Amino acid sequence: MMRLFPLELLLACKKGDASAQRKLFDFYYDEMYQVCYRYVKDEMLVEDLLSQGFTKVLNKIGKFRAEKENGLRAWIKTIMINECLMQLRRRNNFYLVPLSDADELSTEEVDFDEIDQSFVRQCIAELPTGYRTVLNLYVIEGYAHAEIGKMLDIKEATSRSQLNKAKQILKQRLLSYKLSLYGKG
Repeated sequence: MMRLFPLELLLACKKGDASAQRKLFDFYYDEMYQVCYRYVKDEMLVEDLLSQGFTKVLNKIGKFRAEKENGLRAWIKTIMINECLMQLRRRNNFYLVPLSDADELSTEEVDFDEIDQSFVRQCIAELPTGYRTVLNLYVIEGYAHAEIGKMLDIKEATSRSQLNKAKQILKQRLLSYKLSLYGKG
């Protein structure tokens, strides 16, 4: 079950209570570190993005209105993802894949039950920045290609293309890994 940040501390944060703000930072730090690291693989840069993100959170927390119990977590996560995307847009060209590579993947499945999750995370981390970013936004965060296009200032078709290319690379790596498990590779 997901832990929720205590309401009384949230109210204290809104009043500018430094102790409550520190507790908010400590409460969400590890989770938001993982979110940022999915997008930016440089630990020092992740730390900078967390600092910038939490500064925005604390500056805007007075305007935050929770509509759901986990709304604070989602709101903070959105701010962190936006910080990462701003950084990535400054550093990367997301037009990495020609549209001709946007073909759909074959239906051959990879049985993920037999593959170590840490290996899957490593494979995702090793993807080129554009592929990894679109994959994270689409698969993990649940954004549609139109939304991703707006976030990254790319065409919807480019988002689809990069997702398909990411899937192809992952599929190849995971199938190779599976074959090596059974001595067939």
